[in-house]
Amino acid sequence: MIRVEAELEGLDTALYEARGFAKDDPDNSLYDQVSAELYEKAGRAGDAAALLEKAVAARPADDNLRVGLARLYTRMGNLTKAEAVLTARLQIDPKNTAAGAALAALYLITGRPDDAQKLYRDVLSQTPNDVVALMGLSDIAVAEKKWPEATDYISRARVATPNDPAPGLLLVNMYGLQQDWHNAIAIATELVKKFPTNVDVIDKLGRVQIEAGDPADALSTYERAHMIAPNSGSILSSYLGLLRSERKFSKARIVLQAAIRRDPQNASLRADLVRVEGEIGGLEAGLAEARNFAMNDPDSSIFDRVSAELYEKAGRGEEAMGLLEKAVEARPSDTDLTVALSRLYRRMGVPDKAEAVLKARLEADPKDFAAGSALAFFYIEQHQYAAAVAEYSRLVDDRPSDPSVLNNLASLYQRQGEMAKARELAQRAFAISPRDPHVDDTLGWTLLRQGEAAEAIAYISAANLSAPRDPDIQYHLAVALHQVGRSADAQAMLETLLGSGVSFADRAEAEKLLHELKPG
Repeated sequence: MIRVEAELEGLDTALYEARGFAKDDPDNSLYDQVSAELYEKAGRAGDAAALLEKAVAARPADDNLRVGLARLYTRMGNLTKAEAVLTARLQIDPKNTAAGAALAALYLITGRPDDAQKLYRDVLSQTPNDVVALMGLSDIAVAEKKWPEATDYISRARVATPNDPAPGLLLVNMYGLQQDWHNAIAIATELVKKFPTNVDVIDKLGRVQIEAGDPADALSTYERAHMIAPNSGSILSSYLGLLRSERKFSKARIVLQAAIRRDPQNASLRADLVRVEGEIGGLEAGLAEARNFAMNDPDSSIFDRVSAELYEKAGRGEEAMGLLEKAVEARPSDTDLTVALSRLYRRMGVPDKAEAVLKARLEADPKDFAAGSALAFFYIEQHQYAAAVAEYSRLVDDRPSDPSVLNNLASLYQRQGEMAKARELAQRAFAISPRDPHVDDTLGWTLLRQGEAAEAIAYISAANLSAPRDPDIQYHLAVALHQVGRSADAQAMLETLLGSGVSFADRAEAEKLLHELKPG
């Protein structure tokens, strides 16, 4: 009710409502937790932290408050405080399972799997069916490719919480990592039967079927998911992508038309319909559909962009450029058009124009973040790394808390061998976004290049756990394994990676390392 009040009447009214409930129920800390949640949602995380700090001081034995405060600190990037608030509870009550499990989860995302494992096992010694601990230990076992151990933990978690699909989904993921599609599909199918209206479960089955090379069954799965949740954007996107990849354009048209009737203001859906009309009736049919939509929505530039896309796809790049140039001239402050034109120039082999159009936009509005990001990425593609560093440095000054910008600049400094700068930026990015695999990887790779392999491997392992199919992360993990003396594991990982045929930036270096590791 308090959350609804916040949506209807605003933050202050909802907080007043929470205080009223708390006065009538003084022994319940739920109202402090909800109030902190509302503060954070309103962009006032500092006020949320202050509220919970005061509540924890008043009720130091309330685990919900303490764990909530630790998680808030984590989201704010203050990992030291998050650890301290949980450690303080464990010092008073070493057998506190709530604090132990929360601290273990914190250790897991901060690259300390051994410490996390110890805490999770301590929790299980007191509560053998603690699902959080079982799932945490299974994550660690999966990361270390200890498949039987992971299976055991997951199986125990499934028994402990039969009405929660999460452990079963983790088992599907584990089989997927081993490319055991038979078992992955079998478990996912079993989950769908048990949770027939759970869209996440159905989506998992569809994704596994696609990876297993079974698009026909995947189409059937996504059709069902779309019927259950017609307003789910992620399901609709997956369903349409599959229909288009299988060239079932007429069906895609029907699905899109129905989606547009449900959400007539959604310009992205209408742009997708333009693309489908282009596939069915050719370029002119697609352009005609775009013109019709543009007449009814003259303030949107998306139809100029999708029309240029159709021209380019038809091999008429000059006309695509002409269309976007005219559109940018008419709407010089539309960053989406500017970025689209820059990218088209790049693909058409005129990088000078690609750079110039972005610079012109930034001269008009130096704070245009999207244009600045596009220019920085353009410099990376052109191997103009000094210019990329300069542009990303400017972006960091404008947005010092943006983890992607911090991470990209860290990667550039790492490439240039400026490891101290790379490390400082990567650590800042990690403090803000500790669950991002690319941030984990950048920090781990930087530490590895500074000779701190033991610490680095924890971060890269966490990255690999979150993004198990990223070839760059896999290569970095193989290097880390080699440097900590686990050459057999490194060799096995490289053989699997290189045997997959996937391309990645350091493939030549990976081949060289594998050659060095092979006996003889």
